[in-house]
Amino acid sequence: MHRKTAVLLVQLGTPEAPTADALRPYLEEFLSDQRVVDLPRWKWWPILHGVILRKRPARSAQLYAAIWGEDGLSPLMRTTRDQTDGLRQRLHASDPELIVTFAMRYGAPSIPDVLAELHDKGVERLLVVPLFPQYAGATNASVVDAIYHGLAARRYIPTVRMCDPFFDHPGYIRALAARVREASLRNAHWEDERSMLLMSFHGIPERHATEGDPYGDHCRKTARLLAKELELKEGAWKLVFQSRFGKEPWLTPATDTTLTKLPGQGVTRITILCPGFVADCLETLEEIAISGKETFMEAGGESFEYLPCLNDHEAWMHGLESIVRTELSGWIPSSQ
Repeated sequence: MHRKTAVLLVQLGTPEAPTADALRPYLEEFLSDQRVVDLPRWKWWPILHGVILRKRPARSAQLYAAIWGEDGLSPLMRTTRDQTDGLRQRLHASDPELIVTFAMRYGAPSIPDVLAELHDKGVERLLVVPLFPQYAGATNASVVDAIYHGLAARRYIPTVRMCDPFFDHPGYIRALAARVREASLRNAHWEDERSMLLMSFHGIPERHATEGDPYGDHCRKTARLLAKELELKEGAWKLVFQSRFGKEPWLTPATDTTLTKLPGQGVTRITILCPGFVADCLETLEEIAISGKETFMEAGGESFEYLPCLNDHEAWMHGLESIVRTELSGWIPSSQ
């Protein structure tokens, strides 16, 4: 008997518009998640509601406006839809009845709303794919929380599988390498002594790593595998961490600090990619491609090339299909 199966891709989230009114509820939901900010509520609540949610929405709205699409969608929303559509087309070759959809951890479409839709469609088996290559409590674990919280009140709960982090999956590494090789074809001299490939990952507090979060180790493994795949010599690449928030120490070296220092060390041409993100978003397009470039060039840089995230690149769609097919083993036919 055929049992209805669904694949649910989960991204972090996006506001519905680049406005302060849209940013306020989005930021409140995001920054209220104790997986994201794990300070005691008595300490964090006055900061969040008394300071951050009063000032940050307007400031963040300006940043989002700089990257927002003319189609009225954020880059993250547009790309996640494209990835979902592309994956659905590939998987339907094996199981035309397979449901492939997506949700956002914060914002819309929300995980509870999508779970309700899948319930109404009679889904009995659910594969959840957090689109975060490297495991972190603030992302992957938060998705697990939301999935089971959304199912907790239901009488019937489908069989649930959570996709493994894919930080070292060959298909993911090959897709990243394809992005870099495309840049190499455009710029034949990017590997000379004045040039460097920067791999910028989102950071986490050092305390989280000390408490057992494997995120930093996963990032370093991804970077090593990518450097090996590209046959990069020592000194031709560097791993850095971006998006620091708050006052406590975060993983280092920091992206912004590194961009400031490199020209003085003789590295004046950089190519930079963000392997921790599979879809372009505020942290890649504004923080790196716009602000990061300004920081580097003002420090004396000569050339700055930002490489887009994997998005719906053919190599990544092939890799994502491979990851998902492995996780669906036994649920749908393994070959087309």
